[in-house]
Amino acid sequence: MRMKKATKGPGTVVEFMERFPDEGACMEFLRKTRWPNGFVCPRCKGRESVTITTRRLEQCKACRRQTSLTAGTVLEGTRKPLRLWFLAIFFLGRHKTGISALQLQKDLGLGSYKTAWTWMHKLRSALSERAEFRLTGLVEADETYVGSKGKPGSGGRALSPGKSAIAAMIEDRGERAGALRMAVVPNASQAELGPFVRGAIDQAKAVVVSDDWKGYGDLAQHGADHCPIVQGDPKNAAKLLPWSHIMFSNLKGWLRGTFHGVSPKHLHRYLQEFVYRTNRRWLEADLFFYVLRRAVGGEPLTWLRLTAEGSE
Repeated sequence: MRMKKATKGPGTVVEFMERFPDEGACMEFLRKTRWPNGFVCPRCKGRESVTITTRRLEQCKACRRQTSLTAGTVLEGTRKPLRLWFLAIFFLGRHKTGISALQLQKDLGLGSYKTAWTWMHKLRSALSERAEFRLTGLVEADETYVGSKGKPGSGGRALSPGKSAIAAMIEDRGERAGALRMAVVPNASQAELGPFVRGAIDQAKAVVVSDDWKGYGDLAQHGADHCPIVQGDPKNAAKLLPWSHIMFSNLKGWLRGTFHGVSPKHLHRYLQEFVYRTNRRWLEADLFFYVLRRAVGGEPLTWLRLTAEGSE
């Protein structure tokens, strides 16, 4: 992964408490994260401000415009203490298997499951991978299905009711896996898999390996270096595409173990968290800062949008 060095975050709960003992410390850290090169007024571009701690505002000394510390971020509109948000980010980043909304509610003493559930989805919404970072080298392409058992489909790779199709691309680095991409797709057709694969790779630097499923049949026509492998017996799948199957197994275990299943309507954000965490599995000590920085740079996700999608 191509990343700049992060400010090392707290590694333990004790370190967290020492570093962020009160709301003022959280405000100052959030301010530096949002404006790492110093405050810039959105109106007059002034560089000096006064912090109004009681309202989480920065007031420009030149034009007196007031700018909220959380406006335009994932935390926009929150009335809860920033320290609780920081703890939520800490738990999300430091727990290797993530944290469920129910557990977050208990750990933070939040008044409702709804609040905890909303917070987690707000944070996940900011964890998408950057489009400019394409996969290179030998890249496996595969797909799987998650969800309830439902009734059998029409055979092959047809979707059963209650199931969701997930496409994946992962760099094969021999003894280890490289970067991962995953996405929910309506089906495993050529119209869905082709654009996903081409959008994830650097076609000049990648060789795509897949089974001989027809959904990958037009990759070469669109300029991708594609090497389909005849699978034959389905039992051979894990041998032909080993890293894809390991990631699918890890994903399904994570969804079952941490969340006991999730709604198809919100599955895409759980995938974002899974991919984000997987691609930064060697950077656990820095994940608090990375996630906080993403939350500051992310777009607000309103409750209206979430309820329009459905609920977990």
